[in-house]
Amino acid sequence: MKTSKNLLKIILILGLLTSIPTYAANIFLNSTYPEARFFPSDKLHAWCNHMASVVIESKWENISTINLVLKYDTKKIKIISVVPMDQSQSTNYSIEYDKILFNKINNEDFKNTQTALFNLYYKSNENITGNTFEFTEGSYMTTKYWRVIPLNKTFSIPFARAPECEPDVVPPIINMIKPLNKTNWVALDSSFIFEIKDDWKWIDKKNLKLSINKQEYLYDDNEIIWSGDQLIVYPRTRLPVNKAIPVTISISDKQKYWWANLQSEKFEIRTANWLVLENYLDPFKFRELSLWYENFRWTQKECALVWNIYLQDDWIYQKSWKSILKKLWCAIPAQLQNVSDEIHTAATTVVEKIEKKSYISVFAVIWRALFLMTFILKLHYRHWFTKHKKIVEQYKKLSMD
Repeated sequence: MKTSKNLLKIILILGLLTSIPTYAANIFLNSTYPEARFFPSDKLHAWCNHMASVVIESKWENISTINLVLKYDTKKIKIISVVPMDQSQSTNYSIEYDKILFNKINNEDFKNTQTALFNLYYKSNENITGNTFEFTEGSYMTTKYWRVIPLNKTFSIPFARAPECEPDVVPPIINMIKPLNKTNWVALDSSFIFEIKDDWKWIDKKNLKLSINKQEYLYDDNEIIWSGDQLIVYPRTRLPVNKAIPVTISISDKQKYWWANLQSEKFEIRTANWLVLENYLDPFKFRELSLWYENFRWTQKECALVWNIYLQDDWIYQKSWKSILKKLWCAIPAQLQNVSDEIHTAATTVVEKIEKKSYISVFAVIWRALFLMTFILKLHYRHWFTKHKKIVEQYKKLSMD
């Protein structure tokens, strides 16, 4: 009988023991390392400000209190601040000479999760190569079953010198503000304006790389003007007529990490399909510039007008007229092709006879032809200069819109 009672007691005790949960907890100190582009990224940067997060992990929810003692070497680091995740009265902390004391009464469930307790902000020594944070004796947590679980642990953190402590992580922003509407045609003497902004350390002008229609520009070229956030560029040569012009620009932050934040942009603009300029020119300069462009031609109406004069003029001068028309790229109308050939054949025969008899001066023919050529060209350039002024006015209205 006694044996049965003793056996029953043993079973009851074992049942009570197995009903008590097994506790497991761990403490972590997670340091924030720099991005890969800011070397060395596998170590913290000496002589800089750092942040580490203290995290606790528990397998059960029945934590009653957390008490931590975090010691550090005062010759290597200086504590700046401690920021608890829970700002309520259940959390207390203090920074002493060589340690941080932290206490929290748990009002939350820590079940199978990692929970951040506080963030630690500190600055490292200039010549530091490594540092140790140690959760020493006095670091523990208690459960609601009055069990104490120690949280002693040591964390070794490597350090190394770096070019600078606070690299700019955000690249510059580049916008083209002139021409604003890149789908409209652009005047051939147009300037370009870029807006370049950076919210932190601004930009390094020396790293500017700019290409307009495959012409390269550097930060200190005469064609470039810096004005606050704006970069104004006056192309070295006038843009070609009716072409798609590629524009590329790149620039980096002003920091010691070479090209750490390089920003590049590509644009494409369409130039005007004739000699359209932003600025007025006098007729002589306009005539000079107009000869630079391959597609400088008379219109069909202008050519027809001159062909009409050609047919009505004396046969002696028609050969000169035809030469002028060819130089101005005026094709012979089909309906006049046979007529003009017959006229020139007859004119050539007569001129040869006159030249033999010396009835007419060759110089007189040449001077009259040159005079008429000059007169017609002046009329032509005057006409196109007037048209140019109207087009410029239209362009300025479009650009303002």
